[in-house]
Amino acid sequence: MTYSVQLYDQVTDQKLEIIHINNSIDLDDNDDNFRELFEQELLDPKLKETKYNINDIYYSIL
Repeated sequence: MTYSVQLYDQVTDQKLEIIHINNSIDLDDNDDNFRELFEQELLDPKLKETKYNINDIYYSIL
């Protein structure tokens, strides 16, 4: 499974881009800690491959 994630600029609310993140840890969408696990295990590593910093953006999983 792959998650499509829309990134937004924290300051301007401008849409930045959509990134695709492979669910390499088989994260369950119904997990009680989904958001925390998603950010730590999937989003943060993917953002390190980009020009974006987690502190400068917010996101929406599509």
